[in-house]
Amino acid sequence: MSERSRQVAELNARYLACPSCDALFERPALEPGQRARCPRCHEVIATNKHRGTERTTALMMASLIVYLVAVMFPFMSMERSGLSNRISVIDAVSVLWSNGMMLLAVVSGLLILVIPATRISLILALNASLARNEFARSKQAFLLRMAQHLEPWAMADIFMIGVIVSLVKIGSLARIEVGPAFWAMSSLIVFMAMATSAACKDSAWQRIRPW
Repeated sequence: MSERSRQVAELNARYLACPSCDALFERPALEPGQRARCPRCHEVIATNKHRGTERTTALMMASLIVYLVAVMFPFMSMERSGLSNRISVIDAVSVLWSNGMMLLAVVSGLLILVIPATRISLILALNASLARNEFARSKQAFLLRMAQHLEPWAMADIFMIGVIVSLVKIGSLARIEVGPAFWAMSSLIVFMAMATSAACKDSAWQRIRPW
């Protein structure tokens, strides 16, 4: 590591800036469960969540299980006039592709399937490496940074909102039954939101620095 990189790492370890008003502070020493707020704008600037890594790992493992259920099992079935059809989440993407909407199919597959699975894998790999100290700190920083970048692009919740709106509109036209994948996808949204809330990014960065 170069001298400049070492100096930057030391400054990052010693100081932090408020994400709202950019005020600069010395990094406080927090006990588990404590958080620090900016005295100027009262924004949370640092946290030390109790057992954040363990809770995040457990919730991400649960997310991985329900994700596999959501992908492998039927999402819903529709019956009208004696004709029935059953689809999965993958079918919803493949139908777009087969009807010539390739770009929409690729974007939907990325946002609904690929990015959530990638983010789950990144966080599980990061937490495992922090617990066992297996990877170099530069690799741990890469995993954490990628997981943070992908967070706003995991849009399973947007997909479910669209599905619910569609169910309301076509509920009077056909008999609809939701399958295991529907409830698994709903659980995935809840588990990932809980994992995001339980994760302590400040503590993770403190364990990784300097890299």
